[in-house]
Formats: sequence, structure tokens, C-alpha cells
Amino acid sequence: MPPLLNASATIQCGHGGKFPVVPRGPRPIVGGAPALNVQDFPGVVAVGCAFNVSGAPVPCVIVSVVAGMCPKIIMGGAPAVNQTLVCATSNGVPSIPIASAGQMTVQGT
Repeated sequence: MPPLLNASATIQCGHGGKFPVVPRGPRPIVGGAPALNVQDFPGVVAVGCAFNVSGAPVPCVIVSVVAGMCPKIIMGGAPAVNQTLVCATSNGVPSIPIASAGQMTVQGT
């Protein structure tokens, strides 16, 4: 089983930006940081995203979680997410595979 993501996870867009995802409510601590759920992702802007249109920066923004949800693990009223997470973005480029879940102890699907 893949590990659950926590607030220390490294989540990147396809242009090298990083999504600083922060829990939007109280969560259990998993591997030293709060666990994440699907409600934490929509609206998060990629810091350092290199995407631009006609020379103007247009960073990726997460629209929704499309994979990696754990429907049997509910935290803060929504499914937790694991290392198989894929997010749809405003620029049409999905998030790239998770480089680090932030922890490896707690797992789920």
C-alpha cells in the first residue's frame, strides 16, 4: 500500500513548481506533520512554476484531485490521499508523480 500524504509531502507541477499544500482544518499527525485530504488541494498555486503565456507568468493552480484518494480513510470529513495522487491543474498539465509523501509509516488505499 502507498503511504498517506502529509503536509511535508513534495508535490510538483509539470513546470517545476511546487504546490505548498496546507491542511484546511485539524488533522491527525502522520509522520510528524498533519495528514492531507482531497479538500486541501483545490485552489493551491504552484510556487516557482515556469509556465507562461506570451511572456507573462501563469502558474499552475490545482483544480481537483483525480487519483490517489483513499475512500475508506476519512479525515476532516473527506478522503485522505496517498502517494499515487494526481491532480488536474488550470493549465491542463497534471501534477507529476509525488517525489516524497512526507512520511512512510502510515499507508492506505
